[in-house]
Formats: sequence, C-alpha cells, structure tokens
Amino acid sequence: MKKTIIIALLFLFFNFSFSLSHAQQEEIYNESVLVKGSFRPVIEQAEKINFPAVMTDTMTRFEHTFQYSISPTRLKSLYNPSRIKAARILGEPATKLYNNYFRFGLGNYWSPLADLYWSSTRDREKTYGVRINHRSSWGSLPDYGKNHFGLTDVTLFGKYIVADKLQLSTDLNYEHDHNLYYGFTDDMLQTVLGKDRDDISVKDYAASYNVASWNIGLRNMELDVNKLGYAADVHLSDLWTVWGANELNFTLAGDIHYGFPLLSDRKGVAYLHFEWEHYRNVSPGDGIANFLGINGSAIRHSYTDHTNLLRVNPYVDFLFRGLNIHAGFLYGWDGYSAAGTNKHNYFYPDVMVSKKLMNDNLALSLAATGGLEANTLNSLRMVNPYIDPDFAPGTVTSHYDFIGHARWTISRKLEANAEVSYSLRTNDLTFTLNPLYTLNNVYSAVFNDLNRLTVGADIAFVNDEMLTLRAGGHYYHYHITDDTEPAWSDYYRPDWDFLASADVNYNDRWLFHLEGRLLAKMQGDNNEELPMRYGINASVEYRHNRALSFFLLLDNLAFQRYYYWANYPSQKGLFILGLSYTIPHK
Repeated sequence: MKKTIIIALLFLFFNFSFSLSHAQQEEIYNESVLVKGSFRPVIEQAEKINFPAVMTDTMTRFEHTFQYSISPTRLKSLYNPSRIKAARILGEPATKLYNNYFRFGLGNYWSPLADLYWSSTRDREKTYGVRINHRSSWGSLPDYGKNHFGLTDVTLFGKYIVADKLQLSTDLNYEHDHNLYYGFTDDMLQTVLGKDRDDISVKDYAASYNVASWNIGLRNMELDVNKLGYAADVHLSDLWTVWGANELNFTLAGDIHYGFPLLSDRKGVAYLHFEWEHYRNVSPGDGIANFLGINGSAIRHSYTDHTNLLRVNPYVDFLFRGLNIHAGFLYGWDGYSAAGTNKHNYFYPDVMVSKKLMNDNLALSLAATGGLEANTLNSLRMVNPYIDPDFAPGTVTSHYDFIGHARWTISRKLEANAEVSYSLRTNDLTFTLNPLYTLNNVYSAVFNDLNRLTVGADIAFVNDEMLTLRAGGHYYHYHITDDTEPAWSDYYRPDWDFLASADVNYNDRWLFHLEGRLLAKMQGDNNEELPMRYGINASVEYRHNRALSFFLLLDNLAFQRYYYWANYPSQKGLFILGLSYTIPHK
C-alpha cells in the first residue's frame, strides 16, 4: 500500500513537472522578439526641376524701359489632381517660426538701407503683416553738387479665407520718392543764372512723389476645372507731388474661367478677363513757378484731364495632339477727355502654340499678342525720375508682338533659351531735354511710331544649388515709321546689352554673388553720345546662424562714371555693410 502511494505521488510529481516545463517552453516560444538596430533613411535621387535663366537689373535708382528678360508666357495647367488627405504625424514638435525680418546697412555717400518685415504665424484662416523698406543716399558729385535720393515704402497686408472656399485680401501702401534734378554743373549755373552753388537752395530743384494706394481682392478657392472659378480686384491710388501735380487712379479687374468637354476624351478651359482703368490728372500750373531755371513760358494754367482704358480678353486653353494651344483676342479702348481727341478701338491677337519634343527636353512656342498701356505720370517717373514737373498725360502706347521662343534642357544642370520677337509699336516712349528749362536738366516724354526687332539668348548652369552661372544678352534693331523722322527718334535706345552672373552657396554659410553687365552706347540730346556702360556688382553674406547674418553690397566696382540720361552722371562706387536679424517665435 505504501509502495503504491509512493509510486502514485512520484507519477503526479513528474507529470506536474513535465506540464510546467512544457508550459514555460510555450510561453518563451510565443513571446514577441524586438530586434533593435540602426536605421538609415535614404532619399533616392530625383530629377531636378530646371528653370529658365532670369536676368535682372539690380540698379535701384536709374531704371529704364528696355526689356532684359526673355521668359516666355506659360499656359495655365489644364490638369488638377484629386486632393489627397494629409497624413497625420504624431509626436512631431512644432518648429520655430521666423515671421519677422530686419536688415540694416550703411555705406559710403551716407547711404542707409533698412528693411523690416513682420507677419502673423500659423493660422488656417488669416494672415496679416507689415513690410517697410528704405533706401537713400546723401552724397555729392564733383562739379555737380548734391545728388540726394531716397525711397521709402510701407505696406500693410492681410488675407482671410472664408469656409475654405473664398479668399479675401487687402493691402494699404504708402511710397515716398525723393530726388534732386542735379543735372547741371557749377559752371552752367554761373553762366545761365549768374549764381554760385551757395546761392541756391536744394528745395529749388528737388522733386518729391508721394503715392498712397489701397487694393482689395476676392477669389474663390475652387481648383476643379469643371467648376466655375472667379476673381475680382479693386485698386485705388493717389499720387501727389511737391509742386502740386496730382494723379488719381481707379482700376477694376476681374476674370472667370470654366472647364468644358472637348471632343470625346479631352477638356478645355475658357477664360474671360476684364480690366477698366480710370485716371484723373491735375496739372500743377503755377506750382512750378519757383523751379530752378524755369522759363516763364513753360508755366501752363492748371487743368484737369480724365483718361479711360478698357481691356476685354476672352481666350481658351486646351491640349490637342501634344500641342498646348492658347487662343483668344484682346479688345482695347482708350478715351481721353481733351477737346478734339478721338476715342480709339483696338483689336489684338492673343494666340500661343507650344510643343515639347525630345522627351520634353526641347520646348518650342510661337505667339502673337498685343496690348495697350497708359503713359501716366506714375509710370513715367519710375522710368525717368527727371521728368517735366508739368507733364501732360493722356498718351497711350499700343503694340502688336510676334514671338518665337525655344527652351532646350541640355542636361539636369544646363538649360538654354533663345527668343526672337518683332513688335509694331505706336507711341513708343523715349525722352529728350526740355529747352524751356534753361539748365538743361529736365526731360520731356516724347513718342515715336516704330518697329522693333529683338533677338535674345541666355544660358544657365545650376550645380546642386551650390553654384549657379548665368549669361545672356539681346540685340535690338529699330525702324522709325513716322512720316517725318523726329530728331529724338534714336535717343536713349541701345543696340544691345549683355549680362553674366555667378552665385555660390558654400555650406549654407557663405553666399557670394558676382554680376557683370554691358550696355551699348546710346544717342543722347544735342548730338551727345553716352558711352558704353560696363558695370560690376557683387555681394557677400555670412550666415552666423538661422537668426543672424552679415552682408556686404558692392555696386559699380568698375568705378565708371556712367550715364543713363545725359547730364546725369552716377556715383563711381557704392559699398554698404550691414546685418540682418530675425526673432524666433514659438
């Protein structure tokens, strides 16, 4: 009996032990095993998006009307991909936002520079902020005295999105532009007026333009081409000068577009653009009576004129057998209130056909376009700041343009552009010295009917954003079509221009820019030939960190006393040293 009990107990013990051991083995076998190791994220190489070379003129003071870019007009895309719901990434900390920017510099000729930018931070519905820019110089030229100028621009802006469907935007802007009509020497002042430089006040030959403007915009957020899209913009501005001239502008613009089926498997988009401009100009009259060196016969009685411009532009965009086709026309009408002035109707083509070849590496386009622009006091003073204070507005420039353009993507890093255009122009703008101002330092706007042939090319090399090289130029040929060729027909129209630039980004720490430009000699007033302009500009920036950087701007390193306008020489060299700073925002 005892042996039986002992054998039974041993059997139960070993059976329990075997069951427990088997259970433990099953638990170990079924446990999740976490293997830890290094993970290396790799972004596969992607095709680089090449872009056309853009040639820009960095001169802030002596602007002109000659075109320095040959970028083609591009068609709007006819395809809109369906929206994909954004993926939510958990645990990602909010990054610091740099919603402000301040830059200050000071250079020779007492030339301060200041930029200030501030905007609101993350918000799905609204954005608002302010921009302030200032640039001036308070130097003097040998034999010419003071050549001060200054430009200050202040803009308040805001945008609000209503229910993700409608965008409302507005901005308020004020601009103050100050310069001196310094285009006379001490000898001329003594010969003509019998005065020394100390006998006159700067106020006697100073110009001051003030422009206040308000813009309001509305556009829907619908991106589907099968839905109605629309936009409307209202612009109101007022320009007034120190001598009493005033120009009020009201512009109303808008457009609508709608997608429609084309053939059996294609779509097109129809557009209608509308724009109406109204200008009211008040002549200064006796306000310029104290202008230095003015002849009394130059003073006209004060008067008020009204100018209206209307543009209506319907067109369609569609794809057909690999061709991007833009087809439409532009109707224009101008009306001027002066007695005996006729109203004019204009019709311009608005057609462009483009095609991509060689696996999209070669893009060819042909276009026939046109348009009309009002030569207002505000537009002319930005081209030539030494314009006649008693300028009579109302002239409209009309042009028909025929353009051929080619863009060749040679490789991922190299791209070339070439363009030929022929333009038929009525009332093409140029300038001549006004003899009623005895110091020969005030220009009048004059207009010619002409045809202009332009041939241009540029090439750009971009190496991983670290090195960018650009070079290009234009050749111009003019043919005056007026019945009698005026003496000023060739004034201030160069035959060619050339620009080359290099940009280097070294470790996102050092930024270098070098630019060289050539502008052909030009015919000026009184059979004076303005010499060829050769200029070298450069800039260096050191980024200490994301918030603080230091910069050096170098302008006219060739130290050439060049001319854009006769009797107005430039400074020989400008150097501005400064810093920029941003305040991080959580």
